[in-house]
Amino acid sequence: MLQQNKAKLVLIIPNSRWFGKRPWLQMPYAALILTALLKEEFVFHIIDANGGNFDDKQCQDCLREINPDIIMVTGGSVEYHRQVHQTFLIAKATCPMAITILGGVYPTTVPEEAIKDHNIDWLFMYHAEARINQFLRLLLAKEIEKAKAFPGIAYRDESGSLVENPPTGYIGQVKTMVQPDYSLVDLRPYLYQETKDYQFNSGTAPTAFIVTGYGCPYKCSFCASRFISGRVVAYRPLEDVLAEIEYLKREYQITNLIFLDDALVINRKRTKALLEAFIERQYNLSWKSINVSAWHLDDELLNLMKKSGCTQLTISVESGSQRVLNEVIFKPLKLEIIPPLVKKCRELGIDLGANFVIGNPGETWDEIRQTFRFAEECDFDVAHFHIITPLPRTHLYQICKEKGYLPADFSFTDPKFFGFGVGHITTEEFTPFELAVVRAFEWDRINFSSPERQQRVARLYQTTVEQLTEHRKQTRRKLGVHF
Repeated sequence: MLQQNKAKLVLIIPNSRWFGKRPWLQMPYAALILTALLKEEFVFHIIDANGGNFDDKQCQDCLREINPDIIMVTGGSVEYHRQVHQTFLIAKATCPMAITILGGVYPTTVPEEAIKDHNIDWLFMYHAEARINQFLRLLLAKEIEKAKAFPGIAYRDESGSLVENPPTGYIGQVKTMVQPDYSLVDLRPYLYQETKDYQFNSGTAPTAFIVTGYGCPYKCSFCASRFISGRVVAYRPLEDVLAEIEYLKREYQITNLIFLDDALVINRKRTKALLEAFIERQYNLSWKSINVSAWHLDDELLNLMKKSGCTQLTISVESGSQRVLNEVIFKPLKLEIIPPLVKKCRELGIDLGANFVIGNPGETWDEIRQTFRFAEECDFDVAHFHIITPLPRTHLYQICKEKGYLPADFSFTDPKFFGFGVGHITTEEFTPFELAVVRAFEWDRINFSSPERQQRVARLYQTTVEQLTEHRKQTRRKLGVHF
């Protein structure tokens, strides 16, 4: 098809800084996947308002120049929903005849809120692979009734009410994963992560994020992953993953890699093949993973990880109570494996961080205290504690709703209910205020009880002990809420 006969499509990545929010500088993988899926069939553009730190006028100017037939916006987090709606306000004002589509986690999990915006024509939910092209063809051909019947989408009916079509499958059923395509994006704004979040910071090392598989087979009560992606992990071909890494090394000279997978190590054979390729191809990269399942780690795999360049792992222990893990969270973790894992990582020089959640409905105050004791005894390189917050479409939210544990005005789109530093669940065992106090002060006590620990955390946070001391003071005084 000649270029001039192709429909013009644009994907906009909203600016996370709008409305005074903290910047979230991570290239949405959706942009790379959509490029691979759409650029041959359509004239496809990306407006990266986030990477470019664009204001409204800059977005308008880009849209006028492209004059698209369809405008798509990626909504990766409910916390940044205002940025999404601002983008659609700009889009419709600039290109009123364009069809507008919102995709991503936000419309997938809270379609009833997203569809209230009349600047949005359609919600495209779940994954794009093996679906998005067909849906776009229906819209461009004005086959609206067929578009309305398309699985996994939502729209407003004549009365303004939400119509939501359930999916017929999840990403785990897609036979072939596409290779992310970087040809339309500039990664340079995303290469250096200046944050105290040890999982994402990069210092002076050019850093890229990578996803080698999508989804998670487990059923933790607070996680929406199985609703979004199903419970079958969709693995990308290893050769595609390695080709992506080599592209990032060649084009952006990255020296550090961060794996974002929910289930990086559950397929042992595949994991070993990936790490062995790192060694055989002499990538000489340092890498870390923000979330690995502790029960899949052993000495052999950890030794291979270290040899391949691993510098840091984070495990989500969640609770120091085996009963809470088994009966409340539904996580298949045995606490007895954690202390030897900490010891082995320390021997190898792999920094090991741990995440915990407190305030689960069904958890007692004594079990919360037990979690802090367990974290202290394990002596992780850093331990983070989060107050559990119900996310949409989760088992946790259903329990909270049924039992009346949430405030009457609770809303997924109200900023006062964002984040994991402030609690919103009240049970017979605890209040949100109690959780906030114990979280802030136990984080301080456990992580900074000796000069050695202070030095260790300062190194992970990539800050000085003096700056860390100020951060600790503000954490105590603000009860862990910094933004």
